[in-house]
Amino acid sequence: MLRRISTIIAAAAMLVLVALPVSAATMSSKASTTHTLSFPGLKGIDAWGSYTKNGSKIKASVCVGVAAHGIFAAGAVALSSNANNSKSQKFGAVAIGYHAASCVTENLKYTNHLHIYTFIGGSNGKIKSQTKSKAIY
Repeated sequence: MLRRISTIIAAAAMLVLVALPVSAATMSSKASTTHTLSFPGLKGIDAWGSYTKNGSKIKASVCVGVAAHGIFAAGAVALSSNANNSKSQKFGAVAIGYHAASCVTENLKYTNHLHIYTFIGGSNGKIKSQTKSKAIY
């Protein structure tokens, strides 16, 4: 009987410890906001993504998929920069082959500007076509 009571008390204590960070996080005044990225289109590829602002930090996800035969590779790129564009960070996802998809998530160093674009790559390692850069913010 004593063993059961001590087990119940230990389990209750573990629940309190596990639940504490969750309740503390929900009471925070800094709510995160997630936004969808709408990439410029290229025929035969699908690109999608999102970014989340949490205070002064931004986390971005970029995904791309090859949706048509005859496309060797497809890419989706995000470029973040500081206020005067003197420093930047570029990252992206690349999918190789029909029905292939890839996703990448990054914490952005520079949060003043975000631009996105897509491209199609050939089997020779060169970019066959690329969209214009689209400014998100």
